[in-house]
Amino acid sequence: IRCLLAALLAAHVAPMRGPALSPSVALAPRRRKRNGVKPYVLGCAAAGALSTCVSHTLTLPLDVLKTRIQSDAALAGLSLAAVCRRIVTTEGPRALLAGFTANGCGYFMQGAIKFGLYEACKRRIFRELELRGVDGRTRHRVPVWVASSACAEVVACLALCPMEATKIRLVTDPLYASSTLGALRRVISENGIHSLWQGVAPILVRQVPYTVAKLAGYEVISQRLRNPLAAGVLAGSAAAVVSQPGDVVLARLCGGSAQARLTGVCALEDASVGAVLSSITNPAQLFVGLYPRACMCALVCASQFFLYEALRPKVVTSS
Repeated sequence: IRCLLAALLAAHVAPMRGPALSPSVALAPRRRKRNGVKPYVLGCAAAGALSTCVSHTLTLPLDVLKTRIQSDAALAGLSLAAVCRRIVTTEGPRALLAGFTANGCGYFMQGAIKFGLYEACKRRIFRELELRGVDGRTRHRVPVWVASSACAEVVACLALCPMEATKIRLVTDPLYASSTLGALRRVISENGIHSLWQGVAPILVRQVPYTVAKLAGYEVISQRLRNPLAAGVLAGSAAAVVSQPGDVVLARLCGGSAQARLTGVCALEDASVGAVLSSITNPAQLFVGLYPRACMCALVCASQFFLYEALRPKVVTSS
């Protein structure tokens, strides 16, 4: 955290300046450009880590309600308010903050990697296109945004996967462990350390479409609205719809399956993924819990992009 904060401060003190490079620029200016990119990307990573952690922490109760609705058949037909009342009555208000530490740590790491790599990949691709005489910033912006966000999220999911699977266990089974560290120890002792990344495939199914729709959608919408809050709400709502099937599958694997309920083990093997998909007889089941998740994603993205735009270093050139 100290390193990321230092990078954020350094990037604000010495932001990038000057026009975009062209193929005819001399070697010395190009070296200054590359040296300027590093503090800018580190600053974006620090801003992404803080904004992602804060936004996902603020909306954790909504995430808990959404996950419980998806994984518990007894709650599937109830309204959001009714589910909240039942959980608070039977388990206490603290149940709405289940997985607090795992949620914060996981999304802090994921935000740093996601935003940092997204900015780095985006600028690298644009620079390579410019060196080949292609005007990528106007003609190929959307494909570059999509490719950069997808690549960044694949790497970020490797950091998020252990904490996300642990959080889902703590949310769906209040008796699984008394702390995040205890949950991690139980997972490792029962299934081995490799099991922390056993669910990376279903998490990718949810996170990659979500991040592509969120980042690329925000880039497109913000150019028209010029308002990070409004653009974040629209991008977050669209991202929730696109990634909802993957979120339902992930929630059922970690909390709704018979194996998870009986043993407390999150069933993330390929066979279990197939079993969950085969048990879905109506396509509408893939969108169970969409309303609370759409509300959560809209709030997450609005607050996240508002904080990110305020914290990240400013540049003169457009991306």
